[in-house]
Amino acid sequence: MHVTKIKGNKFRIVFVVDLDHTLTGTNTTFEFLSILCRIRYFIFSKLLKLLFLLNVIFGQDIYKLVLIFMCIRGQREEELKLLARRYYESAVKRRPEAYLNSRLLFFLRKIGPVPKILLTASLDFIAVNFKELGFNAVISSRSYYKDGKFYHFYDLYRRKSYVLRIILRYFDKVVVFDDNPEPEFYMFGDRVTIIRVPAYGTKH
Repeated sequence: MHVTKIKGNKFRIVFVVDLDHTLTGTNTTFEFLSILCRIRYFIFSKLLKLLFLLNVIFGQDIYKLVLIFMCIRGQREEELKLLARRYYESAVKRRPEAYLNSRLLFFLRKIGPVPKILLTASLDFIAVNFKELGFNAVISSRSYYKDGKFYHFYDLYRRKSYVLRIILRYFDKVVVFDDNPEPEFYMFGDRVTIIRVPAYGTKH
């Protein structure tokens, strides 16, 4: 799990926002991979569709795991961060009206100085760029490097509820915005309010 630091907290409430198909209209990891290794992604994304069925059995995103290893294992850390930044700037900064959920973003900006956390299973070097949209912290899947090259990652897929449990240690109330909340979110009682945002954009 990758966390960017959050400075000070005088509030008892925090907004937790999902990234893919909630704040943005796409799966940021898959879109990044499709740009980075276009041919390889096109071929394997078609061949590996059946792996979606294994996600439920194993409790992890096998499809995502295999695609990431096929596309970026062995890539240098600095290069991945640079390419992710270029992806963010081309997708978000150049066409925000097409890429971002403008209604949700408008609400988050108008709500005032309430702490906001971006909680996503997207890879950290991608997700961290979205912090500048007004978030105090970003919590995402964490990448691991060996000799400066990507070799593994800790995926937050179906693990966000563990993060919420930690967040609740520091806040009295958590408001979650998510297009597909984990079932475990509903186990926290009235300290967690879940706002199910209609899925935004096109699913990969």
